Amino acid sequence: MLSNPSLLFLVAGNLYCIWYFQNHPDGFATVVWIYWFQSIIIGLFNFLFLLTVKNFNTSNFTMNGKPVKAENKGCMAWFFLVHYGFFHLGYAVFLLVDFGVRSLDFQLLWIGVVAFFLESIMNFIRQKQMESRVSFQVSTLFFMPYLRIVPMHLMILLPAFFGWQPSMLFLILKMAADFLSFILLQKQYANSGMNEGGNTLKS
Repeated sequence: MLSNPSLLFLVAGNLYCIWYFQNHPDGFATVVWIYWFQSIIIGLFNFLFLLTVKNFNTSNFTMNGKPVKAENKGCMAWFFLVHYGFFHLGYAVFLLVDFGVRSLDFQLLWIGVVAFFLESIMNFIRQKQMESRVSFQVSTLFFMPYLRIVPMHLMILLPAFFGWQPSMLFLILKMAADFLSFILLQKQYANSGMNEGGNTLKS
């Protein structure tokens, strides 16, 4: 796991965000917008993988009371896209109101988004290559991107309730969400034959 290029990219990206904020305190808005765009990219590629995955295990995961099968897997993927996208539309409104876009470092934003998009393409290709020997858990694929919603939610709620500064709190939560997502995905690769607990989805 320690030699995994995705993990190295994750570590480097998070350390750079912390370094950038410490040296450019007024650049916090740029870091948050990069995170938002990264979440959009993750959601997009997760949708594409849910839509195209052929070797999968539902493990009691149901939609509208029925097990997810090949014939209704597409409905689940579209449900994820709309539901996940709805959250991020709300976050975009919050970011525009609270941070705006005038103070953004657009060069850093562009570099961060493009680099993450390219890494996501490579990760998507690796996942497709692994399909022949890995049975992907649909429940993990569906719910894992929602981990990235937690830092955004808490950055909005906790400072408002407790008067905290959202900056470092967000960076720590962002790092935790990134690493937890990575660990869960690697666990799925290692334990692809194991069953998870039942999960139910209602549209």
